[in-house]
Amino acid sequence: MTKYLQKLLVATFCGSLVISQLVCAQDYTIETMLDGLESPWSLAFLPDGDMLITEITGSLRLVKNGELLEQTVSGVPEVFRAGQGGLMDVMVDYDFSNNQRIYLSFAHGNTNGNATRLVSARLQGNSLQDLKVLFTAQPLKRTPQHYGGRIAQLDDGSLLLTIGDGFNYREQAQKLDGHLGKIVRIKSNGDVPDDNPFIDVADALPEIWSLGHRNQQAIVVSPTGVVYEHEHGPRGGDEINIIQPGLNYGWPVITRGVDYNGARITPYTEYEGMQQPFVDWTPSIAPAGMTFYNGRQFPQWQGDLFVVSLAQKSVRHIDLHHGKVVTDKRIFPELDQRLRDIRSGPDGALYILTDGDNGKLLRIHSN
Repeated sequence: MTKYLQKLLVATFCGSLVISQLVCAQDYTIETMLDGLESPWSLAFLPDGDMLITEITGSLRLVKNGELLEQTVSGVPEVFRAGQGGLMDVMVDYDFSNNQRIYLSFAHGNTNGNATRLVSARLQGNSLQDLKVLFTAQPLKRTPQHYGGRIAQLDDGSLLLTIGDGFNYREQAQKLDGHLGKIVRIKSNGDVPDDNPFIDVADALPEIWSLGHRNQQAIVVSPTGVVYEHEHGPRGGDEINIIQPGLNYGWPVITRGVDYNGARITPYTEYEGMQQPFVDWTPSIAPAGMTFYNGRQFPQWQGDLFVVSLAQKSVRHIDLHHGKVVTDKRIFPELDQRLRDIRSGPDGALYILTDGDNGKLLRIHSN
């Protein structure tokens, strides 16, 4: 049964003949699993169903058998906590059952010089061991904004890391001699893959995988290997992109947004050699986490993207068919709060972290 027939059946069951983006209200439940989190930022699942949650203040938390351990995970490196900086993403290695490896991204440094850093470590119980620094973005910057910091892993085991433009350094997004405004790709041991697109380009940093980004707040890889990324524009121009190595995604030469004071950043919304967004949100929604859904609880949503937002306080459902966007709509309107991350759980439910003090972990499951 195709997901479009499934959607029609869901809509008919709910008393409508129109194909619906929403499962009707009686078909899902939103439950609060945890509260009391301090500005949670990211969520990752361990193979046994336990969870790791980062708090931007610098703590890594373990959720074991559905309960949040009071003691934070030890061995987490010191982070630079200022502005948008702190402890950011956590990702579990594909081969965790054999190597116990996880990856963390965070703001490293101080007010005079800071950068996005990526480390790996072995998770042993409630402790990190064998910590290794894999990558630190260059050059250092003096602003505590636009770190990027999202991590993904490709089928070959290599890692993708988003690096924001540093806010005051947006022109750097078009320059290959620095990491700001880029997505970088490294091996899981920190080495540079020999097939990176700019490895033989003079004066280009070899880790760069794509360029022309602003502040990338999600990156996910579909089961077929498609890399989806989204990033904040200024006032307008938030976007989802399909990332391919070596391509230029335009910032700040092209954008649909304007500066925060209303000034025009550029006269261009398109330019030769620069990619157009897969999805554009103007005005801005301030997208945060994103997940590619392939679970069983909501079969009519298989192969679709879900994005949470901060400013719009929403969950967006991007309905995909043969790689094209069919619709992009807000769902779960009762979640009218700032949302930081969304993940597809191994049980097929959707898990959402709310933003800020007294952050919550929500679980959305079918009835």
